[in-house]
Amino acid sequence: YAGGLVMTVNDLINKLLDYPSNMRVLTLGYEGGYNDVDLKTEEVVFNFSKNDAWYYGPHECVKFTDNDTGTKCLVVMRGK
Repeated sequence: YAGGLVMTVNDLINKLLDYPSNMRVLTLGYEGGYNDVDLKTEEVVFNFSKNDAWYYGPHECVKFTDNDTGTKCLVVMRGK
C-alpha cells in the first residue's frame, strides 16, 4: 500500500479478489528466496510511525503497561 496509507483487512480482501482463489501466496525470504505466508493476529500495543531509519519498519511493538490497551492487527509473516 503505497503512500503511507493504512491497509485494512477489507482493503486486502478487495485486492485479493483480482487473483484466482487457488493462487499460492508467498512473501520475501529473510535473505533471499521466498517463504509461504503465515498469518497471525495478536493484541499488542504499537507505537505507530516511531522509527525513522529506512531499514526499520515504521511501527514498533511495545510491552503492555497497566495503562495500555492493545490494538489488534493482522500481521503477515514469513512461514517456515
